[in-house]
Amino acid sequence: MAGRPLIIDTDSGYGFAEALMLIDGCGLFDIKGVCTVFGSASSHRGAAHASYLRDLCGGQWPVVVGAERPLVVRRKDKGTNTDCSVLDELAPAATEKEDLPEHPWDLIYRTAVEQNGELELFCTGPLTNIAVSVIRHRDLPKYIKRITIAGGASRRGDATPYAEFNIYSDPHAFKCILDAGFSQIDLADLEFCRSAHLTAEEAKNIGSLSPDNPWRDLLGKTVTSGNARSRELSGLLELDRTKTVVSHDAAAAFVLAIPAAITSAGVYTMVEQRSEMSSGRTLFDFGKRFTDGPNVRLARYTTREMFSDFYFRCLRSFDRRMLR
Repeated sequence: MAGRPLIIDTDSGYGFAEALMLIDGCGLFDIKGVCTVFGSASSHRGAAHASYLRDLCGGQWPVVVGAERPLVVRRKDKGTNTDCSVLDELAPAATEKEDLPEHPWDLIYRTAVEQNGELELFCTGPLTNIAVSVIRHRDLPKYIKRITIAGGASRRGDATPYAEFNIYSDPHAFKCILDAGFSQIDLADLEFCRSAHLTAEEAKNIGSLSPDNPWRDLLGKTVTSGNARSRELSGLLELDRTKTVVSHDAAAAFVLAIPAAITSAGVYTMVEQRSEMSSGRTLFDFGKRFTDGPNVRLARYTTREMFSDFYFRCLRSFDRRMLR
């Protein structure tokens, strides 16, 4: 049985490594390509990371280099982003070249048409590539079944007190997507990580994986090291920093893969673009004060145990894969 066709749009980083492991390990998807965007690293360096991770899990999909700056505003500050040092350490010889002489926005549109409306998009970085796809191909939304985004903050942000990094990096791109007319936009915001994370004790179990598991060393260095990003998110969500390991991208991958396990709410969503102080802030109309209907399905809750079980099932699938 063919998997769900999927294109991943990412700014690389250790969180993307976890998300890719989950997406490929669950066996539900047919990955058609990975597009990179500025954010945690340059889009060219992100392509090197994505190529390394693709080879790590034996994938065949192309990696395409995308946007290096936002649609409108180039930030003087970089906000808070994901640490890429572990990937840089493990993939020092990775080449910074793309696999196809094609822009991400053209790859997305071409694949969406070929898949006849069944293509899904999974986004773990600034949304510039997707916005350009919409601008260049106005009929794209009718060919996309679903977009799942790791982004937004219904409470506190991480790039600023108000805004989450991916949306803050290009708020105009998020606005473009909200207005484009996609049939389903699923949003996993920072608050969702309260219920979708690992305990530190569970993270230690990664070291007990089979030595043949290709993810053991990489995730052993990123997940169990108590990296700065995980500590920051734990503090942001008022979780015990010594007992939790948080990955926004991994939580969003769970929303993508198992939507039936998520309690979600349809909500009309806006994004602040003009205010310098609160630029990139996601505004959710929970009180239904506006007449506009919901334009986003916001992930609200799952059981932490269900997320953990999914995480380790996907991770151990690579043990079986190596035995074949």
